[in-house]
Amino acid sequence: MVLFLAGGRGFTRREGLRRLKERLEKEPGFSDVRYRPSRLRPRSVVADVETEIFLGEEFPRQQATFEVTWRPRADIDVQRVQWADDVVSLGWHKDDDHEELGTTHFQIETDEELAHEPGHLEAEAPISFLETCLQRLPPKLEETIPE
Repeated sequence: MVLFLAGGRGFTRREGLRRLKERLEKEPGFSDVRYRPSRLRPRSVVADVETEIFLGEEFPRQQATFEVTWRPRADIDVQRVQWADDVVSLGWHKDDDHEELGTTHFQIETDEELAHEPGHLEAEAPISFLETCLQRLPPKLEETIPE
């Protein structure tokens, strides 16, 4: 069954996740790109990240995990792009959790705090959403380095 959805451009969840997986497999520093929980029942795409290769410069935390979720809906798709390492978990979420912050919010969590702010990201197509997040991620990670 093909669903004609807001950002999905008429493809199924499985097809959307396949395209996201293929895109992440091309990202420098990303390895072991896989479906979670499994290839047969994909809910998200997860990758291991070598941070210095991804960022192209020295970074205090060597390894991270990157996860992309896309859940098509008839009105507005649910999308999440999440980075997690030893110190911080951060990402952009397009969901109903914090409607007061707009369609998309940015979330950052450390041992000390959990904060949300408007995400200012209105991309509908899953690949466009991912691309925007990948562009915005390095400066956000830079902010997490203690001075």
